[in-house]
Amino acid sequence: MLAELAGTASPHGGERALAERFAAWAARRWPSISWQVRPLDDGSASVLASAGGPAEGSGGPARAADLVLYSHLDTSLTGDPARDAAITGRADAPPPFEHDGDTVTGFGLGVAKAPAAAAVAGFVRAAPTVRGTAHLLLAARGTHRAGHGLTGVGEYLQALPRPAAAVVAKGGPPGVLRQEPGALYLLVRLSAGWGPLMLHPGGGLLSQAAGLLSAVSTWGSNYVADVRQQAIFADPSRPDGASFGLGALRAGSPEKADLTPSTLELVGYLVLPGPIEPGAAAASLRAHLAEFDGVEVDEQLLGDGPGTPADAPIVRAATAAYEAEFGPAEPIRNWTGSTDGVVFRAAGVSTARLGPRPLPPGDDPRIDRFSVAALTQWARVYEKLVASFVSR
Repeated sequence: MLAELAGTASPHGGERALAERFAAWAARRWPSISWQVRPLDDGSASVLASAGGPAEGSGGPARAADLVLYSHLDTSLTGDPARDAAITGRADAPPPFEHDGDTVTGFGLGVAKAPAAAAVAGFVRAAPTVRGTAHLLLAARGTHRAGHGLTGVGEYLQALPRPAAAVVAKGGPPGVLRQEPGALYLLVRLSAGWGPLMLHPGGGLLSQAAGLLSAVSTWGSNYVADVRQQAIFADPSRPDGASFGLGALRAGSPEKADLTPSTLELVGYLVLPGPIEPGAAAASLRAHLAEFDGVEVDEQLLGDGPGTPADAPIVRAATAAYEAEFGPAEPIRNWTGSTDGVVFRAAGVSTARLGPRPLPPGDDPRIDRFSVAALTQWARVYEKLVASFVSR
């Protein structure tokens, strides 16, 4: 199954080929389960499997799922060396998927094809026991992107009745996450006049780059520390945390480096305990950068939502399924990974997140490694969770 998911490239916004291939393969293998391809556009699509009741478009009236087990099809990098080179610094293609003994290796397994495969395996095993309605959503556009448009989760929540509960099958800390932080991109733009560098003896706009980078980084460290302290003071038990980092820098033309550019752009990634106050981070950073003439700061919210109570039925069921396989986990604190779990929670859906962790990386950080035995354990966790929650 993992070979089926890993065998077709599925970059963000380009998942449709994999969705169509995998849905057809799964329908032949498990014909008693309904498998749908749900297009977002010509290149992007999700896969939705239904057990115990029809989903929209399957020939009967749609009913709200008692549980949706969710993972996503798209990968964090695209797998195209030319498109990924600005991040990876490499020109070679990633090696193909490989299964050697207890280890599987391949591109895009961590985000998120290995957890997705475990979720599929658990779902199809639990399907015969379902007494209500269970959905498995392998969504398109599940990774954070600027200007990504409608996501697979967004389409699901718009088109179908709101599910009673959701489980996010994605790698995370040991245990069950009931609350994940919100996330946003911060765009810092510094502008000045452009022209020949010979007319700018001070070095032009880019001479301010080091100072701007330092100022933004200092702000991020201080802002995160303040927010984290306030969140812990309000609720010492909350599992979500805060972090900040700079992920992109753009200015000028390498082909015309004798000209000073008019614009320098930085993009930062900020993770905060929710709920996030819209505009607050951008306003704070803007004030911190007041010494830079021509600076602008904007933000794009990627996801935000409340936590799910610790005593919610889905959290209890997820914890029981996890502990039956792995035993009790330590309390989770300061977790800074954000997923579409925040989107489900923002829509009023009780949500838990749990999933397999990769093995330590090898020489190529684009390639993820997982233990087959561990993925089999996680398939049992998802099977127990679906069976217990939807067969109550």
